[in-house]
Amino acid sequence: VLREVDLELPGGATTAVVGRSGSGKSVLAAVAGGLLAPDAGEVVLDGVPVAELAPAVLRREVGWAFERPTLVSGTLADAIGLGPVPPSRERIVAAARAACADGFVRALPEGYDTPCAGAPLSGGEVQRIGLARAFAHRGRLLVLDDATSGLDAVTGNRVERALEAVGRGRTRLVVAHRPRTAARADRVVWLEDGRVRGRGTHAELWADPAYRAVWRG
Repeated sequence: VLREVDLELPGGATTAVVGRSGSGKSVLAAVAGGLLAPDAGEVVLDGVPVAELAPAVLRREVGWAFERPTLVSGTLADAIGLGPVPPSRERIVAAARAACADGFVRALPEGYDTPCAGAPLSGGEVQRIGLARAFAHRGRLLVLDDATSGLDAVTGNRVERALEAVGRGRTRLVVAHRPRTAARADRVVWLEDGRVRGRGTHAELWADPAYRAVWRG
């Protein structure tokens, strides 16, 4: 549950949301991205209340990547290109490369035309397909909710660097569970019990022992 959260996401920048388990990180991401409606107050996207946007418009303007993405029926290319405006094959492949998914997709006998149903993918590979889907999206807001948790440190670092490139010019909201993710962000919002405990850069917040304790579990 969020309480008295007043937050503005700077356009074109990356904002990381951090906090202990149960602090409200995923709820904040869902509200900011229009998946959940707040009980009070409103969410505004470029001056327009999200509640007033048609579902098709919201899907066009907000891209998502989750910890456990769902691959719908169709091919892997279809899964990456899912959205109101299907991207070109070139953009799908570029997004897969950015998400470190192109290699294992091409290694499959049918490559990008592999059916999602029964595709021999690990949890981390499915997560990278979900990231590629978000990267292929061209909306103004990109929300990543624990979307790199299944990746090893090297791959996760590559994907986060790619996020800075493919997300350039787009507003990014990232639920962060690793210090390096928060350190890469332009600013950090620190939640505690559903309230904003602090905001600033990772380096600025690091001066607070309570913030450092968040990363120690």
